[in-house]
Amino acid sequence: MAAIRTAEDAQAEIGHHFASLVQIAQDVHSELRIDCRKIATFIGRGTRAGIYRDAFVRKLRDYCDQPSNGAHLHKKSQLVLVGLESKYALRVKQLAAGFSVGVSPTHASELYDSNEMPAYASDLFADAPEVTLLYLGWSLPENAPNQINLYLVCNNSNREVLWVIPLGDNDEGRGIQAPLPVENDNGDDSGIRVRVKRDKKRDHG
Repeated sequence: MAAIRTAEDAQAEIGHHFASLVQIAQDVHSELRIDCRKIATFIGRGTRAGIYRDAFVRKLRDYCDQPSNGAHLHKKSQLVLVGLESKYALRVKQLAAGFSVGVSPTHASELYDSNEMPAYASDLFADAPEVTLLYLGWSLPENAPNQINLYLVCNNSNREVLWVIPLGDNDEGRGIQAPLPVENDNGDDSGIRVRVKRDKKRDHG
């Protein structure tokens, strides 16, 4: 089982990445709103989630390519993870209700959702048993089309939301509807939510 760290640990150990993650999300949203404007009414929620995920992955790959920043992109089959400081793994997902995400009905996806690295992906991280598995969750508020909200979400071993760190200064929790299809998955809104304020002082060093 993975080492499930606290939100305070995450803020202290990877907080310096938060501003860059927010900028990536804002760039993804801004670019896709322009590029997809003419076909937006024809795009379903599941399709939109896939488009956003692919755009996130491209920009995260560029971020991980920067030397000595403690971020690494790992890919195996359809699984794409971003490793931060060799202690955390991030998986991009659209948020559903209660900060839960849609999970494919596969054993590997269910393991990740319970904060356990799937066996087939354990070789991606040298210290896989000690990596805390997170979702880099995003949502689009229906009443604020220019805005994208971003969160780090950590589940416990029972697949319940243990803690959430909002990234950015937007109204927390806005735009999260229940349930949202994510890449043809079924949503699960049974989690327990604990929201933690971001420590802005730590973000800046």
